[in-house]
Amino acid sequence: MWPFDDKETRRIKKIIKEIKKLTVKELRDKGLVSLYLAGTILTKDRTPQSDIDLFGIVTSEFDIIKEENNVNAIFKKKQRSLCGGFETRFRALGVDELEGGKPRGSIAKYIGISAAVKQWRFYKKLWGKRIDFSKFKIEHNLEDEARNCIGFLEAFIKDLKKGKELYPRPNFIKRVLHLSRIEAEKYHNFKFHPSFKKLAQYLLAERKHIIHEAMELRYKRVSKRDIEKFVKEVETYIKDIKERMKLK
Repeated sequence: MWPFDDKETRRIKKIIKEIKKLTVKELRDKGLVSLYLAGTILTKDRTPQSDIDLFGIVTSEFDIIKEENNVNAIFKKKQRSLCGGFETRFRALGVDELEGGKPRGSIAKYIGISAAVKQWRFYKKLWGKRIDFSKFKIEHNLEDEARNCIGFLEAFIKDLKKGKELYPRPNFIKRVLHLSRIEAEKYHNFKFHPSFKKLAQYLLAERKHIIHEAMELRYKRVSKRDIEKFVKEVETYIKDIKERMKLK
């Protein structure tokens, strides 16, 4: 059941239904095993900047990069007519990647198998076979998850200092929230949950924690000045996390 029953949510449900149809039509004969709706678009964490994120489980024969690019090009071309104005992305995770094979797609490379699988049980299945992730030998390692997050954040900061922004600003803010959650799991006994609102509430007593500023930024249109100011705090936070978790 969807968390909201307002007019906007009903509109989003119709949009997702049409996007699902197109995605399945394009990919079911190429190795798509199942399709899920990820992200915050169907949760109480939804913001005006929320996108439509589709995650797929695919066979080892599925050409992840090629098919991601093809489908995402359609979404970009039809952002108004099909996607209702929402930025929409499809990402895939191969069964071979779950089995420990070489990372082929952006989920395995940049989110990490451990972090992706932890979140997957909260996603809404749209189509296909339900995957039993317990049959895969996946080591849940918070240090590795932190390294993935920090790698993304440091790459963004490096580009920003060169006058470039390779990723949308909301993605940067979201990764800070992900890193805050990893810290909370490691040092504050936080039981994993994808809701950033729940995480912020859990850390409410930590009044100076970076999560609270990140949450404020998440609900506004972030200017370049905002992000440049925030980056200075993020750099300090990254340094602290590296020292506490003994990351190299």
